Amino acid sequence: MPVFTPGDEPYLGVQLVHQLDLLILPLMQQQTRIAAWTNSNDLTRLQQAAGELAPGACSLLLSIRESVRQGYLLAALVLTRPLLERVATLSYLVEHPTQVKLWSQGWPHKSRPSLRTRMKAMSLPPSLGSPLLTPDAPSDGDITAMIDRYNGLVHGDPASAYSTAVLLPDGRPGHAIGKDLSSPTRANQICGETLAWGVVLMARCEQLFPAALMENEPA
Repeated sequence: MPVFTPGDEPYLGVQLVHQLDLLILPLMQQQTRIAAWTNSNDLTRLQQAAGELAPGACSLLLSIRESVRQGYLLAALVLTRPLLERVATLSYLVEHPTQVKLWSQGWPHKSRPSLRTRMKAMSLPPSLGSPLLTPDAPSDGDITAMIDRYNGLVHGDPASAYSTAVLLPDGRPGHAIGKDLSSPTRANQICGETLAWGVVLMARCEQLFPAALMENEPA
């Protein structure tokens, strides 16, 4: 199977794939700056939580982008679920800092808020907006549909088969068992969701680790 590079990947130029690329560089620059600062300063418990959640979220985001580059769209789509979980959890902790203690204990029995509850904390006030397609607050219906779809993907429900559906060379419908190189709409959707979670992640990290604080405060 071919290994694609940024110069010849199958979904080069797809709108939201490109928008995700525009987010990745500033996000990585932000995380590098935060990492350097956290190594030299005392952190609040909430900042410590962010320092554990954000790197994993970034790793997942980059893994999704590389999976799209290589045409492994099902894997990319499935990875958006754990990315969402981390970003939603971080947003929830920012909005409910008293819950950091329970989170740090691994959410003892029945204390973990539902994904629906955590997702409702992902709405960003205008002051935390981004010029890169800042997502609107999801409605209750949007949240329900998204959670149902993610659950179906993870558990292999019948509806999840649509995530690998392709047209075969002879025009008949089939399913991709490896690289899917002919589904730009699917790649666009995956990168659009990843972009939305990435924007929220970047905004929450900026909220907890303001650039101005780190530039003006000696390490």
